Amino acid sequence: MQDVNVKGAGRRGRSGVVIAVLKGLIVLFEMICLWGQFAVVVMSSDVVALYPELAPARWPYAIAGILGIACFEVALIPLWQLLTLAKRRDVFSGKAVTRTDAIIGCALAEAALVLFVLFYGSLAHSEYYDPAQGVSVDIAMGAAAMSIACIVALLLIAAFVLVMIVMRSLLRDAIAQRDELAEVI
Repeated sequence: MQDVNVKGAGRRGRSGVVIAVLKGLIVLFEMICLWGQFAVVVMSSDVVALYPELAPARWPYAIAGILGIACFEVALIPLWQLLTLAKRRDVFSGKAVTRTDAIIGCALAEAALVLFVLFYGSLAHSEYYDPAQGVSVDIAMGAAAMSIACIVALLLIAAFVLVMIVMRSLLRDAIAQRDELAEVI
């Protein structure tokens, strides 16, 4: 009997270390995201300096980049809360389901931003006067590689959302079974 308690205490200690490491990674990701939001604005300025014909697309892309990073940052908050629930051994509660819903909502907002970038890049055009050739050139605001990257990102986000929906349904089933077991006992 005592041997079982020692094993359970060891698992709890290890899970506490894992949760602490994961929370440390969340803090690191948050710092990287804050730097990334600043870098998006700086890089958009650099791109416009190199390719002045893309100036009309600078702010739509920069704002979409900042908001995309913000969606990830916001999703880190319910993830932190889920880790706290796991540490307290309170994962099988309605609180965990709402945190999971918040993460799904952030992923869907991210998908909407990627979709905006895909459509904006595909549909937006601008005229650029090329002084070397002496003519005006119609250019698209998005490159083919960016469109492919957006489609891949949408597929990855869709897969993530589907996995989270399955996890949420498993969590709800586990909560229901726990409640039924509590009634029986």
